[in-house]
Amino acid sequence: MNLYISDLDGTLLNSKQVISCNSAKIINGLIASGLKFTIATARSYEASKNILKSLNLKLPVILNNGVFVYDPISDKNIIENYLDKSSVEFILNYYEFKNIFPFVSAVDLKGNKKIFYRRVLNYGQKVYVNSRRIQKDKRLTAVDNFLSVKDYNIINIFAIEKKGCLDSTYRLFKNNLDASCQYTEEIYSKGFFWLEVTNPRGNKRQAAEFLKKYLKIDKLICFGDNLNDEPLFKIAQEKYAVENAYVQLKNLATEVIGSNDEDGVAEFLKNHNPLKNNRQ
Repeated sequence: MNLYISDLDGTLLNSKQVISCNSAKIINGLIASGLKFTIATARSYEASKNILKSLNLKLPVILNNGVFVYDPISDKNIIENYLDKSSVEFILNYYEFKNIFPFVSAVDLKGNKKIFYRRVLNYGQKVYVNSRRIQKDKRLTAVDNFLSVKDYNIINIFAIEKKGCLDSTYRLFKNNLDASCQYTEEIYSKGFFWLEVTNPRGNKRQAAEFLKKYLKIDKLICFGDNLNDEPLFKIAQEKYAVENAYVQLKNLATEVIGSNDEDGVAEFLKNHNPLKNNRQ
């Protein structure tokens, strides 16, 4: 049995940050016929739930780059990977010392989620905050300091800065923390990079490996565009980069397919017709 996993932003989503009607029609038809298809995204549940309404997903979804594996049928997380307290303290103290203003995604024991932030100073941060405001995201919470985070489980901590500003920070965190560090360019504000830190199990690779066992899958086939898809590409038996993908990802790909604005993922699935050819 095959499992098909697609990234969202830059891959299944077009430049308007939506799944086109054509892609939804093709993929829903294949799911109805028995295709095992799901999503692996850096987005949270709150940031992806409306986008994914057009798909009739039946399988667990990988969220927050693997921090959560969410089951849309039971409406519950079946995997939760939070950052340990010592890593949280180290990261926040370092950013305070460097005068960098990160965002902290957190959830309390009652399930109430927050995105804490102190200041918005650059264009990349403004794009992110404005996107959350447009979506009327109630998690967004401005604070004077991060003292209150001690009462929360931390999903991730991420900073958004101009290209090069976080290079040494990435190396420091990667070499000194028991954590997963994702360092990628923001596709909606080019020239700005995200440095996201999560639990070491909070990555697409380990989440996909869990799904493979959980669903008793023989073969993983994935689609992506950005650097945070590399861990997934490295374990998948077949991996397809959309035309607009980073060169590094294309170099890992089995094949380069149509871009996200050409419905590359859906058209590939339709044209290869995995069910008809008994490839599932």
